Order: sequence, then structure tokens, then C-alpha cells
Amino acid sequence: MNEQRKIELKRSIAEIENPYPEDDLILTYADFLKVRNNLLNYQFNPSTFYNLLNLTNNIWKTEKRINRLSLLQTTRQYFYITNHNRSTDPRKRHKRIYYPFSLDTRKLLFELFRKVFDESNYISAKQLEVARLMCNSMIIHIGLTPAEEQWLCSNTLEAEIILNRVLRYPIKSEIISNWAKNNFHNNSYRGRRPELTSWLIDQDPNFEVDNQTLFDDFEFLNASDLQAIKEYDDESTVNQSIENQLSDFLPKKRRTPFELFGSDLSDEEYVELSHSELKLSKRFYTVPFDSSKDYPVSIPDFDLLRHDFFNRIETTQKITMIWAIGYSRIDNDTKATLLQKYYCNETYSSLYRVSKKNNNSILLKWILEQQ
Repeated sequence: MNEQRKIELKRSIAEIENPYPEDDLILTYADFLKVRNNLLNYQFNPSTFYNLLNLTNNIWKTEKRINRLSLLQTTRQYFYITNHNRSTDPRKRHKRIYYPFSLDTRKLLFELFRKVFDESNYISAKQLEVARLMCNSMIIHIGLTPAEEQWLCSNTLEAEIILNRVLRYPIKSEIISNWAKNNFHNNSYRGRRPELTSWLIDQDPNFEVDNQTLFDDFEFLNASDLQAIKEYDDESTVNQSIENQLSDFLPKKRRTPFELFGSDLSDEEYVELSHSELKLSKRFYTVPFDSSKDYPVSIPDFDLLRHDFFNRIETTQKITMIWAIGYSRIDNDTKATLLQKYYCNETYSSLYRVSKKNNNSILLKWILEQQ
């Protein structure tokens, strides 16, 4: 029988019957290969999931030929079966369900995440970013051990997704709060002020970020953006010089009909030199842009930005605190009490969004009373 037909038929049978897998369905890589094409049509069995995680961790460093990305992809897909809400109530269908994984399972999930950083040489460079994102998605909403929390804190500068796992960790952690306190004025984290502040609020709900810190953040981000623009300009100048001097010897490209459609471009061959990406700071307040400059991203009008920031510092401080309290892991009753202090017409939008994000009906009712 055609092998593709076998796969198709087995998948359809599993889809119809939706069987509950035996605990020992996947113990070896050979077992995995037999069921990977239709595993998603099985019900979720925490023992099967544990064994799949355990297998992937155990054979990660094997010299045998295995498809690690396929293991990770199948694991992630099976993981998401736990979050599929089949409720018949349309009001509940949009709500995520987070499976209460055992400590041992959570340890294996984190171990996979750690492996794609500390033991990344076992997966190809082309697959690495995808592998990291898949492992990251499986630990977003789970609590970890103190040792694992410490690993995250010690590696925040390695990748943004590690920093995200620290700043957006779902439960209170003395380790992370202490890390946040020790790094509160670290330049590397100035662009994440509300999230960083939330960890100090976990320890002291009355903590407030001061204006001087916000001023320092602002000037650091400006300096970083201006340096990034300068480096981009310098690279453009070098590229132009190379093109002028060596254009006859460089490989040429021709624009596609799609590129030419509706434009003033010529279909003549041209030189295309690689250019680094221009990445500027993400800010949580309004940024006026300078439309007179031609860049691949919007460039701030720094003079107007500085003028607006200094004139609106009190509002910016309130918005910072609103998001910091919203990100914190304190209870909603306490959040509602704290957030009322920062309400005004200019902060309504932020307060409303934070209330919705936290499912805080207490605060929404209070805001309604103010209208």
C-alpha cells in the first residue's frame, strides 16, 4: 500500500475516534516517528506529554540522526491541545485554559528551553530561532523552580525572549524582585520601565517610580536611537562609496514587475548591498515623527519629542505607574485601590486597557462612576 495513504488513513481514523493515548505510546524515537503525523488527533494525556518531553531531552545530544525540530514542533502542537477550549458557551470560547502541569513536567519544559540556548550547537543555525520561539511559547504561563528563575535572571542579556520570561513571569518571585531591584537603573532595561517597576511593586505595593528615573530613561533611549541612526547613516555612506567605485564588478539585480508597478523605478539592473536593520527604541508614550527624513522606519522628531516629554512628565509618570501596577502580580482588589490614584482624562485609555487586561471589573465599575 502507498505509504502516504497509510499516513492519511491513520490520521483520519484518529481524527474520527479521537482516542486517549496509552501512557507508553511514546517511549523511543521510533515510537515518535510512528505517531507524529496523527498525534494531534489524540486526546491530551499528561503522561504521554511527559514521555515526549523526556524523550526529546534525553536524546538531544545523541550522535544518531534525529529531527530535533520535528520533535519540538510536535511537542508544542500537542502542548496546545491543553489550551483548546471546546466550550459550547460563546462567552467562554475566547478564554485560554492553562493545564496544571506537574513540577516534573515543568522542569522538562524548562530544560528544553535552556537547551536551545546552552546546547544550541545540536540544532542547525537556520532552525535555531524557530526552535527557541517554540520552546519559549511552552513556558510562558508556568511557574519554575528557584534555580530556574535564577538561570533566567542570569541570562537576560542573551536574548530578548529570556528577558521577556523574566519581566512577564506569571507569579511572584523573590528572586526576580531582587534582580529587578538590583537592575532598576541598568541601562540595558531602561526601555522596560513599567515591567521592571512591577516587580518592586510586588514587594512594596506603595512603591512609585520617580520623575528623575523617567528623565534618565528618556535621555538614554534618545542617545541610543541617535547612535543607531548615526551607524545606519555611516553604513549607507560606505555602501554608496563601494557602489560608486566598484559597481562594474558587483553582481546586479533587476527589479521585478511587482516592484515596478505604480512606482517611478527603472527596470535597469542595479546593485543591492546588504544593510543592517535600523532598530529604534519602543516607547509607551506618544512619539512625534520627523517625516522629512527617508529611513526604513519612522524617525522621531527629537526636539519636539523632548519638548512634549518634559511638558507631560506628570502624565507619563501616572501612565508608567498604571502599567506597572497592571503588570504586577498583586491581587485585583489591591490593584483597583492603587490605580484610582492615577486616574485622569489623559490616563483614561491606559487605565481602561489595564483593567480589561487584568479582568478587573472592580476598577471598571469605579471608572464608570467617574464619568
